[in-house]
Amino acid sequence: MRYVAYKIHPEEFLKNEVEDNALVLEGHKIYRVRVLGEVKNISVGKIHSFEVGGVLVRYFGDKGLDIKEGDFVDVIGRVRMHEGIKYIALEIVKKRNKDKEKWKELRDLEIEKTRKYFIEDESFEEKDIEEEILESIYGEDTEVIKNENIKDEILGLIGENEGISLDEICDKLGMDEDEIYEVIQELIDEGEIYEPSPNKFKIL
Repeated sequence: MRYVAYKIHPEEFLKNEVEDNALVLEGHKIYRVRVLGEVKNISVGKIHSFEVGGVLVRYFGDKGLDIKEGDFVDVIGRVRMHEGIKYIALEIVKKRNKDKEKWKELRDLEIEKTRKYFIEDESFEEKDIEEEILESIYGEDTEVIKNENIKDEILGLIGENEGISLDEICDKLGMDEDEIYEVIQELIDEGEIYEPSPNKFKIL
């Protein structure tokens, strides 16, 4: 099952308990989270690790991470606990160094506006109110931010379904093929993914 990655403040991860590899927040169990913050305390070894806003993040992949101390990043991953230490098992990390303050403002508003829906109904779709939030603070710049969010969703799908096809991505996201194809080409150009065979995609 692919759980929603809920946007939370780093301090919420630090202050709340983890049970059965889930963060207990407002009486609900959250299995995947998304946090925004500055990278600190990078450690490279068999398991790569770093902190974002004080939250420990561990990466178990074979490829190196293109991050450095002081980068401002958006992290998506699964909640984990091992030997009494809670951490995020990294799935996706995206740099947000450009327009850092805007990203902070957006995340604060996203959490504020989506939290009440999360408390009342776990099945809510964050995308339903995301455009309203973006429009309220970015005006005409919303397309840039929305494009980044679509990239994150596509990367998440490819990361969990290596070799996924263009048609499958379109079906899962409920979006037009031309729009998805354009974003996929950007991800290929940016070195995030590659196309090992026609219309099949994998993470680099």
